Amino acid sequence: MKLETENRKPKSRLRRALGNRDSMAFTLIEMLVVLGMLGILMGVAFSGIGQARSQARVTKANSEVRELMNAWLSYEAAHDDWAAPIDGESIEADAGNLKGLLGGNDEKVVYLHAQLSGGAFRDPWGTPYRFRVLEQKGTGDETKESFGASITFPNRNRYGGR
Repeated sequence: MKLETENRKPKSRLRRALGNRDSMAFTLIEMLVVLGMLGILMGVAFSGIGQARSQARVTKANSEVRELMNAWLSYEAAHDDWAAPIDGESIEADAGNLKGLLGGNDEKVVYLHAQLSGGAFRDPWGTPYRFRVLEQKGTGDETKESFGASITFPNRNRYGGR
């Protein structure tokens, strides 16, 4: 007669190493350690993404100002006049002032391919671009005109001119 203990299967090595644990589940401590490590990795990754997004906005704004200035100067070279009446300190880049650049001129030539938001050409922060024509007195009766566009960055202003 065989003993009942002989009919049982021998315990595996892993089961013997774990002691009395009945399953292969993770403990609460192990789960918390893994979640903590994932949290740290995500924090590091998302901080880099935020900085890259901020730098991308600055780069986009610089590119759009350059595009606006080139369109304005191209219009001026083709028509020997400014695309909008110049009066006052600066002009907001809205649909009315950019009409000549957006194809609303006599020749229907589009000088500026801009996406207008709320009727204005806006920077990545949502502020409409502003531009102005600067008059500088030269020697004698000469007046030199130059075009300047401004970008409004959070907490500072930058000016691009020609």
